[in-house]
Amino acid sequence: MKNIAFGQLLEKLLYLSNQKKSTLAKELGYDISYISKWINGRNLPTQKSISSICKIASEFIVKSLNATSKQELKHYFEIDVEVKDDTVLAQYIERSLKESYMVTAQKSSSNIYKSTHSEDNYNSMMHINPRLRKQYLAKDAILHISKSSKLDLILSTNLYRLNGNDKVSISEMKSALYSIQKDKEVKARVLTGFEGNQNDKVLNTLLIIDMITTYPNLDFEVYNCNVDSSNILAVIKDRIFHSAIFASDGQCLFTNMSKEKAIIDEVYYSLEEILKNQGKLLVEKETPLDLLKNKTYIQYIMGQDLKWVLGVMNEFFMPSDLFIEIAEDVFGNDKELLQELRQINAFLQNVTYKSNIKVLIYEAKLMKYISTGEITFFNTPVKLTLEQMERHIKNIEKIIKEHENIEIKLIENSSIEEFDSGLSPSMYLSKNLKLIKTHPMDEVNDYAIIKDNEFKKICDEVFDSVWNEKENILVSEKEDILEKISKALVYTRIINGEIN
Repeated sequence: MKNIAFGQLLEKLLYLSNQKKSTLAKELGYDISYISKWINGRNLPTQKSISSICKIASEFIVKSLNATSKQELKHYFEIDVEVKDDTVLAQYIERSLKESYMVTAQKSSSNIYKSTHSEDNYNSMMHINPRLRKQYLAKDAILHISKSSKLDLILSTNLYRLNGNDKVSISEMKSALYSIQKDKEVKARVLTGFEGNQNDKVLNTLLIIDMITTYPNLDFEVYNCNVDSSNILAVIKDRIFHSAIFASDGQCLFTNMSKEKAIIDEVYYSLEEILKNQGKLLVEKETPLDLLKNKTYIQYIMGQDLKWVLGVMNEFFMPSDLFIEIAEDVFGNDKELLQELRQINAFLQNVTYKSNIKVLIYEAKLMKYISTGEITFFNTPVKLTLEQMERHIKNIEKIIKEHENIEIKLIENSSIEEFDSGLSPSMYLSKNLKLIKTHPMDEVNDYAIIKDNEFKKICDEVFDSVWNEKENILVSEKEDILEKISKALVYTRIINGEIN
């Protein structure tokens, strides 16, 4: 509520709580004329009394709420509906009143806070209730973003040590950054480590992969800096600094934010120095064209110990003629590239599919492909005809039946939290080379080549963990997989009117 005057905010709170100025005046021990002057902007409380006024007023407002007005107040302040504690609501209102007072007073007199203790309070907020931290972070970030055409963010934390809600919130921040990139220049860097709760290794790793693969046109990088702490440090260059301190059990003890330029600069450049001297970029991006022309793709399929996680159906397991057919449709105007694709096709048919391969396929993605024909051909979105899709699926059925060296397992739909996601990662692992597909968006469809050795090892461990230890969520029997594919094909033919 920093963009609203103190008096206007107070008036809004009285309206939401269905209370009168006279009742508030009695609660505060002031004459009603004082309240009226605050509301109409003719006067403000003194600095000496503002803390007491905000505290008493906020508690009075919350006590006056009924179930309906409480929901309206949460909606107005954009407070999480799950926050039910009246003390927490009162603390939020108290802080909002103080912030509004600071800004309103500063506009009235630009020198009012110089060399006073109040200036410290304005520039640094300590002991924020952790349950409201997300609202504060979002609100302050939006405020400062709106004042600048650029945003340069550095965040440092170890996702493997955070509690579930915090790690998920951080992994989802890329979506918020993308939403403001349309008219802002955004740059974000995340420093993390991998030491922590091994029980959540699958979820932790998939969250990091989601940060790498979503919104590929955003300038967003993740570094391994061996961060060992569960504490969160976040700084927006020249704008604001946030920190959150956690106990060993994952509980947030308190948070701190500062708008002091000296503090912001110190934290920003300290983190940047750590990043430059110790940081290891997890992945490097390559376009599909570069991946093919630089021979990176063929190096991968020539590798040993191939492991695939198919988050979306692609060029793998296509019959030879269909592979060339789609290649000519997608890349036919590039003769050099088309020749490379012919070599890849020959290698896939004659070598790769005769090698030992372990393949995990998301059942939901396979069924979506069968029903829609949507596929990515070297990470380029393509929609196949029903006839083309059936040729592909029949070839997959043939491979399942005839190739003992190729092991395929389906990850059942929404079976466990780690895989209950609309954005299922596609990973291609070999002994020496490991690739991740980004999710194509706005004509950006890069591959992410894993460069950090520690992260390479973790990706292998996650695959092996799912393959060997998650039997309860996998369909492993060939007959069961073939039956699911066969039924899905029948449904698709019915939908397309081929079967009455």
